[in-house]
Amino acid sequence: MTTHLVADLGPLVGAVDTGGGWLYVLLTKFGVGANTAKTVTDLIVRPVGIVLVLLVAMIVARYGAKSVRSILERLANQAATRSGSVRAGARVTTMSGLVAHIWRFFVFVVAAAIILGMLGVNLTPLLASATIIGATLGFGAQQIVRDYFSGLLMTVEDQYNVGDSVVVGSVTGVVEGVTMRLTRVRGVDGTTYYIPNGDIRTVGNLSRGGARAVVDLTLPGTSAVDLDRVRAIVGEAAQRVAARPQFAPHCIEPPMVVGFVAADVSTTTLRVMLHTVPAQRDAVEVALRQEAIGALAAADLWPGLEVAPPLG
Repeated sequence: MTTHLVADLGPLVGAVDTGGGWLYVLLTKFGVGANTAKTVTDLIVRPVGIVLVLLVAMIVARYGAKSVRSILERLANQAATRSGSVRAGARVTTMSGLVAHIWRFFVFVVAAAIILGMLGVNLTPLLASATIIGATLGFGAQQIVRDYFSGLLMTVEDQYNVGDSVVVGSVTGVVEGVTMRLTRVRGVDGTTYYIPNGDIRTVGNLSRGGARAVVDLTLPGTSAVDLDRVRAIVGEAAQRVAARPQFAPHCIEPPMVVGFVAADVSTTTLRVMLHTVPAQRDAVEVALRQEAIGALAAADLWPGLEVAPPLG
């Protein structure tokens, strides 16, 4: 009985093995010749299948790219709102376009593989070779992939921009360039550091939001006896600095004289702070120190400094 069953299925198995598919089998069942059935199948079924694959690929590529753009733009808007950066929108537009192109490329590569399979091309050797090559490249380039992925996320989140003062690990400096793989930082001593984005685990941005200019003044220990007078003199000096035309637009809070933050048998340390913007912090600190020392010297509270007579 088994022999008869195999014999009965012989024509059907042979038809399927020719690669004709269901239409080929159907035509041969109705008495159409094998060559004619194969020709009809090649001219109708396969072209229609290829067209359908291309249509589906176009739809997936288009709407998938739109979804990617939408998600990235939403993340960028949230990051821009938190950081107050006006450049995040332009940067995320560029990055979302790049990711959308990568998505479309991936979709059409898969569609091409499906179409080659429909045309009877044996993809097994190609896929085996691609798997081996891909695994080798992936193992050797995993750090590069990590750098690029980290750079994409940092760009979308707008963690820092060119010109920002940052602290990355033990490096403190100004960002001079940002790519998908590297961040170039100019250190305070002039050294240029090239930092792979994948190695940046913690970054401090000194150029976002407000800043405080902090000045510590070391005075003789006897100054503690006249604390109120010292605080008043330093506070008035800080008020004059805050009222200067170059600082006034950004010094929106009154100066804060903290008082003595440290003391020993011979000296005491007074701290004064003034709110400003990161770009002017160093200049405000210099002006605060000069103005406070000058005022204390004029009141004979800063030893060893001769006060020059006023000009004119």
